Amino acid sequence: MLFITWLLLFIADPNQAKALLQKGLLALQHGQLSEARSDLEQASQIDSANPYVWTSLAETYLRTGEFEKAETAAGKAEQTGGKNPVVVHALGLFSFHYAEVLLRKQDFTHAADVLSRAVKDDPRNAQLVLALGVARYGQRRFEEAITSFLTVIQIDPTIEQPYVFLSKMLDQAGPHLAEITKDCEAWIAAEPQNPKASLVLAKVLLASDPRSARAADLLRRSIALDPNDWESHYELGVMLAGTHDYPNAVSELTRSIELNAKEPMPHYHLARVYERLGEPEKAKAERAIHQQLTGH
Repeated sequence: MLFITWLLLFIADPNQAKALLQKGLLALQHGQLSEARSDLEQASQIDSANPYVWTSLAETYLRTGEFEKAETAAGKAEQTGGKNPVVVHALGLFSFHYAEVLLRKQDFTHAADVLSRAVKDDPRNAQLVLALGVARYGQRRFEEAITSFLTVIQIDPTIEQPYVFLSKMLDQAGPHLAEITKDCEAWIAAEPQNPKASLVLAKVLLASDPRSARAADLLRRSIALDPNDWESHYELGVMLAGTHDYPNAVSELTRSIELNAKEPMPHYHLARVYERLGEPEKAKAERAIHQQLTGH
């Protein structure tokens, strides 16, 4: 009996849990997932109030594809860790990694749920807020997506993705257009040699004025800085078509297609330009490609 009592006391020793946690983390670091899982599960049985064990288990379960167990472990880490900043940071990393998996699967609603909880605990984490914006964009909840991307810019204006995403939904910007314009003006002022900054600001200006001379200059500058970006050629081609400069519109749209033949919209606009130039066969060919790429 004394031996059993001593053994039970030894097993319950939190130092044993700490050793297993360290061993499990080392195995996790080296990609030895089964070993990590075993060590960390033992540690959780010995010291179930240790939030570091639960955050480590959540990451391990995520890597082994056991998503329900991963969420359960993350929940226990939150329960036991309280507002511990190390635990909050670890849970933020887990939520981001988990959301990446869900976003790749296009499970936007589940990703948004995971990220919403994480952002509530860590609202100044730019990567979490950015990922939440992507999830909302995937859900087509554009108002919330725009708010998230604008928040990312407030937190860290050097991150490129929020500007790019905002430029994809300018038709949904509504009252946010002035703030988006201001942020994009600040971005190009900070990074004048960034071709994306020129492209994005041009698209923002075109949302207010489809014939903006400054937008045309910005598109040409974007092309000069990066001649292999299909979208800059596309936007300039559409703008030139709108001003009836059809020969140069053909040139830009054709170049856009050469750089990205799988994008349907350049084919659509090129077909319209060919119609205006009186070249119905070329227009027909471009419409056929557009229909093939869009499926209708």
